[in-house]
Amino acid sequence: MAGQTKIRTMQLEDLDAVLEIEKEAFKDSTWTIEAYTRELVMNQFAHYFILEEDGNIVGYTGIWLVIDHCQVTTVAIKKSMRGKGYSHLLINHIKDFVRGQADTISLEVRVDNTPALALYEKSGFNYGGIRKNYYGEGLDAHVMWVNIDE
Repeated sequence: MAGQTKIRTMQLEDLDAVLEIEKEAFKDSTWTIEAYTRELVMNQFAHYFILEEDGNIVGYTGIWLVIDHCQVTTVAIKKSMRGKGYSHLLINHIKDFVRGQADTISLEVRVDNTPALALYEKSGFNYGGIRKNYYGEGLDAHVMWVNIDE
């Protein structure tokens, strides 16, 4: 991280930049501008955050906070900015944001996404099982979780 970093709440005007990163990060993504708009405007459980460096959007994350559980819906970093610790910043932001509101955080990650698996393991997440075909036919996901106080 070379410049000034800031994490803030995602706004509708961020969605063009978010979708550019989304397409770059997840080639088979089904997220559309309409889906993100629904999340930001209509989903009372959803919280989405933007990570900026020097005023430029370099990544984002989203969660659903329901009762005492947090479900991570997405984490993505611009390809040219990966490997600089930004994903770890976002995961720590999620933990800080939900502390006192949730006991656990869970997520799904493709079984072949080695960098993401390493990030989540380093962040204290444990394996909780496999969701078969979660990302499509033959594309399984690891379910991972962490207790918020870990």
